[in-house]
Amino acid sequence: MRIAFLVPDVKLLQPSFGGIHLAWAAHRRGHEVCFVSSHDLSFLDDNTVLASTVRVRAGEYRRPTDFHAALLSAEAVREEDALSSFDVIFLRYNPLREPRGEPPSPVIDFCWRLRVSGVLVVNDPEGVRRAWGRLYLADLPAEVRARSMVSRSPEAIKAFLRELDKPAVLKPLAHAGGEKVFFLPRRQSKNLNSIISTITRDGYALAQEYLPEAKDGEKRILLLGGAPIRVGEQVAIYRRRPSQHLVGHAPSARGTAMPRAGRCRFGASEQRICELLRPKLLADGLYFVSVDIAGDKVLEMNVFSPGGIHSLREIYRIDVATVIIRDLERRARLRAAYRGTADPEAAGIA
Repeated sequence: MRIAFLVPDVKLLQPSFGGIHLAWAAHRRGHEVCFVSSHDLSFLDDNTVLASTVRVRAGEYRRPTDFHAALLSAEAVREEDALSSFDVIFLRYNPLREPRGEPPSPVIDFCWRLRVSGVLVVNDPEGVRRAWGRLYLADLPAEVRARSMVSRSPEAIKAFLRELDKPAVLKPLAHAGGEKVFFLPRRQSKNLNSIISTITRDGYALAQEYLPEAKDGEKRILLLGGAPIRVGEQVAIYRRRPSQHLVGHAPSARGTAMPRAGRCRFGASEQRICELLRPKLLADGLYFVSVDIAGDKVLEMNVFSPGGIHSLREIYRIDVATVIIRDLERRARLRAAYRGTADPEAAGIA
């Protein structure tokens, strides 16, 4: 296969990034792999999307760090190519993370045109558009999501917090990563107006009940085709430490020293959540996603550039990236067999 990884900026890639691990796995399996920066695209009026691509030279790279170093070296191969000539475009780009003040990027629209032309784009651009913000969680069954409200009105947010009558968090609706998330104790009034003003200054806010289980960190699960990834008997799940961006920590978490990531159990509650998510993810073409869970509720979902491949490799010594590439090979074969018909994955044929 020919696989292109579309990222914000190739020069900013780190060895621990999921895209590097995926590309390294694909390279080791004999596929032609390249990277494209989001600002290195051109669109012609015949619907051709051109790109300046970067790839490593042929050879063996024993570790992801070796692959990363070769990709960013002066010896890397740089070429101009049409993205329609690739079998897979791996979209690992979040338009919400563009620098403030930058005009809206057409990257997602370019990828939609590639998908219409027959290229397999992961994740599907239309699905990514629907899942761009935290409001996507409102489409999930009520039993697997925390109580929440979306608003820019200080009065409406305060009324929700009074009715909730329990600790809550307040965060931006648009999930750009790294943004401040405020912890609000039950019936907090001090600085509440200032906190709401800070969050709503640039858009809508999401007020959400605080789940006590989050004090020990969230569980992150990597899903492929709507199902939890498994390597042998091990599910791709790990515990993340509490968010560093949480302002006003829950009292029980204050001062607690926790590792960056650790092992955790995949039980009946997590299995139930995955089963309920699967039809929605398949319908929206969201093939590879990560889901963050506290207790029996979904807190976040990342459809742009799901992370965790590096952490799982460190914690369990498992190679999730190769599992994903092997499944992409299966999908490519299946799409070739059903060429010209509806996507067999979305139709539940696979």
